[in-house]
Amino acid sequence: MGRGTRVALVIGNGAYRYATTLPNPGNDARDMARSLRGLGFDVVEGIDLDKHGMESRIRDFGRKLDRADLALFFYAGHGLQVADKNYLVPVDARLERAGDLTLDTVTVDDVLAQMESERRVNLVFLDACRDNPLARSLAAALGTRSTSVGTGLAPIQSAVGTMIVYATQPKNVALDGEGRNSPFTAALLKHMATPGLEIGAVMKRVRADVYQTTRQRQLPWDHSSLIGDVVLAR
Repeated sequence: MGRGTRVALVIGNGAYRYATTLPNPGNDARDMARSLRGLGFDVVEGIDLDKHGMESRIRDFGRKLDRADLALFFYAGHGLQVADKNYLVPVDARLERAGDLTLDTVTVDDVLAQMESERRVNLVFLDACRDNPLARSLAAALGTRSTSVGTGLAPIQSAVGTMIVYATQPKNVALDGEGRNSPFTAALLKHMATPGLEIGAVMKRVRADVYQTTRQRQLPWDHSSLIGDVVLAR
């Protein structure tokens, strides 16, 4: 791979064994992977991954990042935050005891550590704030410490050159949607393919679409430390 390469990791987890299955993440991830390949990305893709599968895809992604100058991570599925740290939930997670959290999940920080190991542009899209019964069972297991288990995801501080996009505002729940894709992913797929549109402008359009289609219940939110223009569709 020469300079100027774009690498993406796309994961969609919906077929949960011990929690509510989600109909859309598999579609969301497949459609996103297809779209990103069309935009010139080398895509590492995974659907309905267990913990080992997620770690193995993250490792593959890390290897490809060595010479990339644009890295993108998209995740659709269950996620939760505990004590302001964000966890992505593999399909085999049980989360029955407090100690299961680190054993059963993958943290967003694990992926960011791969992406931010060198200076490059990093884009992270987390469609992971869906209502999560595993978070409730974990809260029950934690007992008096259950207040540390929050709904939605917590805001993340990122390194320079990174933009982190959430399907909804911090500590809020995103909707899975009625159609093939979640409202957030549907809007993202639509606008990121617009030629010449800078990522900040893409996000304004995504925000407007999702806010409208969810009848003001969901507002995508982002934290950006980008210092230059980023255009996905040249």
